Amino acid sequence: MLAPAAGAAPDEVRIYEPGNLTRDRYEIVTRLWVESWRSAFHVPSHADRPAAIAGLKAEAARLGANALTNVACLADDSPLWGSSPHFCYALAIKVK
Repeated sequence: MLAPAAGAAPDEVRIYEPGNLTRDRYEIVTRLWVESWRSAFHVPSHADRPAAIAGLKAEAARLGANALTNVACLADDSPLWGSSPHFCYALAIKVK
């Protein structure tokens, strides 16, 4: 994995569909929100999908990534999620 570095601004982080980039065109920075055992107990959730995507982009930029791929979002209306039922995770990458 790459060390955290200055990256793109959150609004400049692009999202690529799986398969749009060949593996030699990017470096993996990290898997966002599912890389740690802590994700079994807490993950960031948001009021809606756009807010969850914005959170992914901000975290990717903070870690030095300039793109996301394999983005997946989940929504749950159960009371366990409280008032913020949307959660997204992705692979943060640095496109070469």
